[in-house]
Amino acid sequence: MQKINEFFEGIFGAAGVVVAILFYLSYAVGSLYWLWISIKIGSFLMFFLGIAGPLVILTGPVGAYALIFGTPDWIFNTFG
Repeated sequence: MQKINEFFEGIFGAAGVVVAILFYLSYAVGSLYWLWISIKIGSFLMFFLGIAGPLVILTGPVGAYALIFGTPDWIFNTFG
């Protein structure tokens, strides 16, 4: 019974590590994509928000969302 518990703990532990790695990678790529969108739009304010301290916490997930599902209209309306 102990071996079965160790087996499942190992599987779920590895799955947690994979999820964490995917989260951090998508966050980093999302942040870079946010900056790329700001350059394409030509918005200095959007670029500044992408590099300005604590606001980067918000721009990374939005950039990842934009990369996967397409850039939302509110980004163009706000910064474009």
